[in-house]
Amino acid sequence: MRITDVLRAIRANKRFLISGHIDPEADAVGSQLALASLLKRFKKDVLIVNEDSPPASCSFLPNIKSIKLFKDIKRKNFKKPDCTIVVDSPVLSRIGKVRDLITDGVTLINIDHHISNERYGDINWVDLKASSVGEMIFELFKKFRISLRRNEAILIYSAILVDTGSFRYSNTTARTYRIASELMKYRLDTDGIFEQLFELKSFPATRLLGATLSTLKKSKDGKVVWFWLTRKMLKRVGAKFDDTENFINFAKAVKGIKVAVFFKETGKKGIIKVSLRGKRGYNVNKVATKFGGGGHAPAAGCVIKGRPNEVEKKVLRAVFQIV
Repeated sequence: MRITDVLRAIRANKRFLISGHIDPEADAVGSQLALASLLKRFKKDVLIVNEDSPPASCSFLPNIKSIKLFKDIKRKNFKKPDCTIVVDSPVLSRIGKVRDLITDGVTLINIDHHISNERYGDINWVDLKASSVGEMIFELFKKFRISLRRNEAILIYSAILVDTGSFRYSNTTARTYRIASELMKYRLDTDGIFEQLFELKSFPATRLLGATLSTLKKSKDGKVVWFWLTRKMLKRVGAKFDDTENFINFAKAVKGIKVAVFFKETGKKGIIKVSLRGKRGYNVNKVATKFGGGGHAPAAGCVIKGRPNEVEKKVLRAVFQIV
């Protein structure tokens, strides 16, 4: 299906629910907020609901407080939407408990750019050539012939910046740069946006980085590194789970490695989140999909239930099959 199907659905419906994947980052969050702003320009009723809170790095984004958490939604007061739009989630299960709000008779639109997308929507707009969902939301504004406002430009630029690693990853294309060039016309504080998304860390978060990296291990052949976040670490340094954003990039930077793996204990006993990063030519999405997750060839993730040592063995066994 094409972008025109999305345009048609937006015009035809009045009440919208927007959601995205668990443990969101700036592409999911920025795209949701920019899309909500676009819909409101058409006088639509819009509600954004996620299972997890936005990371601290996204706290500066315009209208960030408009995002609701599933745990705070009172079902008896919830108004059934005409249309649900899920962004940046290759599989529907990745939106977590928000899936319970999607009922029969509601048009489901899937907007995504992941190679592992399962086309689960009534309308599936999946653009594998897009660097980010942010790029795709920008195209929606263009197709509707609506001029961006500065806040919308900030949201879309932030979404693109994170998913391209500040225009460093291989998913950055000439199209990406053209869009960024247009967004720059809105007097964006690019230094400030970069600092918020990539550099600023609280003191507890910085201590947490040291604690996690102290667990770093390397395979005998030097191709794989892995490290851990435990609940004890969080408690000891007074940090939060989402303070670990971008930690895996420090492991990926180890000279000579091909794959980096970050294991994270969650607040639920026995539930481990796994983040994977691969160097060029190493498809970590193959590993994530084995465990019900997904993503891109160079960056993917999954959630696994089990004892930490068992999860580590299973994931590393799968990783060693691709290196």
